[in-house]
This record gives sequence, C-alpha cells and structure tokens, in this order.
Amino acid sequence: MKIVKEVSQSAVWDHWTQVETHIEPRLRGEIRDPLPADMKWYIGRIEKSDIDDMYVISSSDWEDISNGSFRVSEVASRLSLSTENTDTKRINNNIREKITFLESGGVLDTKLIAVTNCPEFKGPFVFIEGNKRSVAFAVSDTLVDSEIFIGISPDISDYVWARFTFC
Repeated sequence: MKIVKEVSQSAVWDHWTQVETHIEPRLRGEIRDPLPADMKWYIGRIEKSDIDDMYVISSSDWEDISNGSFRVSEVASRLSLSTENTDTKRINNNIREKITFLESGGVLDTKLIAVTNCPEFKGPFVFIEGNKRSVAFAVSDTLVDSEIFIGISPDISDYVWARFTFC
C-alpha cells in the first residue's frame, strides 16, 4: 500500500456518510464504535501486491461465500458457484449487480474504508465499508491503483469486525 497522505477520522466518517447518503451522526455505530481509540487514518493507493492481503469484514454472513477465508480474492473466485446458503445468494446477487453496473459504464465510489494493524502498511487490510464493491472492483480488475481510506492501530487485531483475519 502506498500512503498518499494522512487524514482526519472525521474526514473518513464524512465520506462514509456521503457514500451511504445518511445524515445520522452515528452512522454504522456498530462498526465504528468498537474501533480502537488510537486509530490513525490515511489515504492509501492499492498496489498489486496488496490484493492477496485484502479481506472482507469478519461477519458470519461472509463465511460461506469466502470459503471461510474472508479474502476478497476468494469471494471473487467463488461468484459462479451454486449454493443454497441464503447469505451467499444475497451477497452474490448484490456483487453481480455492481459488476453489471460497472460493465455498463456505471461509476461506484472507490474510496473504500479498510483497517490494519501493520505500521508498514503491508496488510492484512480488512474492509469495514465497501466490501461488496471491493469484490466487484477485484472482478473488474480495477482495485489496483484505487485510493482508499486506511485506518491503523496495533489493537485492531482485537476488533470484532476483523476477528477472522487476525486470529
């Protein structure tokens, strides 16, 4: 990950609010509130070497579609598999809609939000916002060179939404 610049946490939250078109001050508190208090935020540019170290949020509804790995690349490779899992079907359909939208010339916000515990920014990187878009961008081969928000804290390994990545 190439770091572009440091940003404030409020800039990250303002962007998230804008992406989700909410006005609520506590937007996605269930994801934001458990973050460590010492988070530092940056804008980083994804490099090709980062792709295998990118993960979706540690949520049980992503377990089947990721084959338990929670890797973005694993989810991308499993989109054509048939399943009876309702979470997988829902996530798969949403990602496929995004891919179709991108292929038709549509534009989706690329400034996803990820967290890491690595001070050298070598991963792992866990998306806490933009999980489905990250997979759609991976399938569309547009994830590399995207600029995203990266939060870093040595305590992120205890963060509930990254628990399957840092176990």
